[in-house]
Amino acid sequence: MPVNLEVRQVYGFIFSTDGRILVLEDEGVFNLPGGKPENSESMVETLTREALEEVQATIGAWEYLGYQLVEGIETFAQVRLVAVIDRFLRTNADPSTGRKYLRVWVPPADLNELLRWGESGERQIASAIARASRFGILWDGTPRAYVEAK
Repeated sequence: MPVNLEVRQVYGFIFSTDGRILVLEDEGVFNLPGGKPENSESMVETLTREALEEVQATIGAWEYLGYQLVEGIETFAQVRLVAVIDRFLRTNADPSTGRKYLRVWVPPADLNELLRWGESGERQIASAIARASRFGILWDGTPRAYVEAK
């Protein structure tokens, strides 16, 4: 990533030990946990805080995956990290929005359908799966999602 490119968003492919990916659901909209860096946070500090706030999860091992260039009025980086879930806490409302998100564990094969990221999403998901294998996470092929009640 270019040194002069500002990181304005950090999102994480957070894997369970059986290879599913944690997604949050907010009124029918699905997204990876993540958000904007605050107070000069590093990328991993941002994801750690956002995962805790949005889905009350702590992450263990993590690795940089890459970034997506966002161009418009301003140009900035939207970073992707790969992480492994460490543990869950009791669900609570996100302090930033006041909303309580649903935690959904999604099979990698179903993720792009929920996120609707197109061809770019397919490449990101494939890269995230390959990176997660370095942590010993291997998708077991079972086609099931797990939705946790609010």
